[in-house]
Amino acid sequence: MLNFLGKQPLKTKNDKMSHQEHSPATDVAATAITERREKHDRRLHSWRTVTYCGFQGRGRRRHARRNEHNYYLDWYDPRLVFTGIAILFMSCLDALFTLTLLSRGAHEANYFMARLMETSDDLFVAVKLAVTAFAIVFLLMHSHFQLLRIISGKRLLQIVVAVYGLLIGYELILLGVMRN
Repeated sequence: MLNFLGKQPLKTKNDKMSHQEHSPATDVAATAITERREKHDRRLHSWRTVTYCGFQGRGRRRHARRNEHNYYLDWYDPRLVFTGIAILFMSCLDALFTLTLLSRGAHEANYFMARLMETSDDLFVAVKLAVTAFAIVFLLMHSHFQLLRIISGKRLLQIVVAVYGLLIGYELILLGVMRN
């Protein structure tokens, strides 16, 4: 092998030594090391690892989080993620019901959304879902933060699900009334 100058590197005394000259281990210790290394590699991941970590959380200290401090996580509680998905789904339903109610003669109360609907229904739906998705991701990332020193992001997500549920119920009542 040539070095960066194109010359053969000099051989040192250590280069000439064999592996056995370096390791004074006995045959018993070498066998124990070999046997330990022949076991299944624990670093390999299986679907069990993915599902267990996804639903159970990682690490033994997951419940030892400090409630009084703000901190980011790299793993989120699946119930909280499903809460965010439910909010996004209800936002889609809200957009659908809003467009249906508007086609039956209702009026949009939100000024900004009314201006978007004057431009295009597609733009209305796209902006509504994008803003909702951004808010969900923000609240999910800050689920362990006290927002405005009043409420945690986790509680706010849970409140938004309840409010969206009431809104969907109200829109269903309006659809029933306007149908008659």
